[in-house]
Amino acid sequence: MTSGQQAGGDSGAADGARAAGSESLSPEQIEERLRAQRVALAASVDELAARVDPRTQAREAGEHLREQASARADHLREQASARADQLREQAAAGAGRLREEARRLAEQAEETWERAKQGDSEATSALTKAAAVAGGVVTTGIILARLARR
Repeated sequence: MTSGQQAGGDSGAADGARAAGSESLSPEQIEERLRAQRVALAASVDELAARVDPRTQAREAGEHLREQASARADHLREQASARADQLREQAAAGAGRLREEARRLAEQAEETWERAKQGDSEATSALTKAAAVAGGVVTTGIILARLARR
């Protein structure tokens, strides 16, 4: 601190003393002011102590982490819900395509059946092969079911 600052500081103290003197406070008023200043200072000290208290800091950090985790969980739930909606839409579209393909195959099978009834050897051969495959699938299903029971 320079001597000019000290002089300015002394001047400020003198101004404060003159202001206090010009107000001509009673001793009771001075004591009341001092008491109020002590209360304000004690509150400031308590607030500072609370800010630097490790338990307070840990509690506040825990609350902050809980808030972050909750926000992240909400975000992930929203993402999961959006993805589930997207997958439902894709599944519905896939099911629609499968239904259309099943209808087409059913019509094709009916046409093949009609041609076989009219004596078309190619259609008869296709039906024979389809019957053999279907029989193999049914037989395999029966064998697997029996093996699964063991």
